Amino acid sequence: MRLDRTLLCVVCAVVSVNPCYAERRHDDGNDSTRDDSLWSETESRDSSRSGKSKCGISQSNGKIRIDSKKGKGGSAAYQSKWKMDWTDSFVMEFEHELKSGRPSKTSQSATSGIALGFGLLNPATGYPDGVNLVVTRTKNARTLTASVRVDEAVVDFATANLAASGARDFKLVWTSVGGAVSLDVQLNGNPTPVLSLTGLETHFDGHETEGMLVSLFGTSAGNFKFESSFDDVFVSGDDYDDDDADDSGFDDDDGADDADEDGDRDGDDSAGAATFNSALDDIIAYSNLPLLEAESDVESGILVVKALQWNAPADKLVEVVAKATSGDIVRFVSWTPNASERNKYEDSISVINWVVLSAQDAVSQALVSNPGATVHAIELEEGSGAPQWQVELATASGEVEVRIWAD
Repeated sequence: MRLDRTLLCVVCAVVSVNPCYAERRHDDGNDSTRDDSLWSETESRDSSRSGKSKCGISQSNGKIRIDSKKGKGGSAAYQSKWKMDWTDSFVMEFEHELKSGRPSKTSQSATSGIALGFGLLNPATGYPDGVNLVVTRTKNARTLTASVRVDEAVVDFATANLAASGARDFKLVWTSVGGAVSLDVQLNGNPTPVLSLTGLETHFDGHETEGMLVSLFGTSAGNFKFESSFDDVFVSGDDYDDDDADDSGFDDDDGADDADEDGDRDGDDSAGAATFNSALDDIIAYSNLPLLEAESDVESGILVVKALQWNAPADKLVEVVAKATSGDIVRFVSWTPNASERNKYEDSISVINWVVLSAQDAVSQALVSNPGATVHAIELEEGSGAPQWQVELATASGEVEVRIWAD
């Protein structure tokens, strides 16, 4: 089932040694303000032998709910379209409750929480590199764990016992000062951390050019039934990319030296045709979906190619971002389009199955009459009922648009 809106926010920077949080996003499901366009739906669902979902996502009384169906086990996750700047400070708060009975076997358990990290989400374990904050119910205890994962392996963790059941208010205080990054977890308004992790900058070395994704997830082992709910989510801190569409107007142009403000946003963000086409090859090989549009851009000083694709069977838009020079995939996000997005891409989607000429070939053809130009973007359009590529080139005399029939 689809979820209504879910929160978000973002921003500021570190001033002296004290983090400042200037802008925020807030979601309280009880006020019916959730926005599906800000989150992708279930990233993955395990299925039973009958083909029915073993674990899924729904909305109950305005809350986000993840639960295993009839004790069949499985896992599910709900991933954000927005990214945090992990090299700056931010705060995230949310109400969370993991409902379950007491497992009768040591092999049974239920785990639910929030994952922050990089790469492709595994709804049972989180991101390959990142931090998980989870509540776990086993036969013997109910615990809270904050763990750090690097290359899918846990390299650091901290735990605390949770004696009572019921909903709890969590506050994650992510602090970046002088290159040192730490996380404190506060519980029910008490400013004294129940868990702390330090040295996160050493674990996430190499991810400086990536935004940190956020996901709510839950998983069951041993066919154990559980229900997990999330509500009243509040985030304040620094967004990864002020210019990205997922910001929804929340930018942090405060003059601070944020990682996302180091890029050449006002400079040349076009790519050579060979580089652009090679990145498209890698993106399409990765997702195997038809292309709606693609553009080259600079994120934190790194040239990337962003592609928007259409997954017709799932009725979802898909964004895949690759480093232009290496083809490495740095972001994959899918979501159900809102009314505005459906209207914007309706014509392109109507002719997408008639495309014969690839975007890469269209770029190459456009360069024939514009030798030496670089590529900024390509977009699929509908013209007289037929598909057409619009290629945007950067030339010495300015931007040039070239239209090429794609059927």
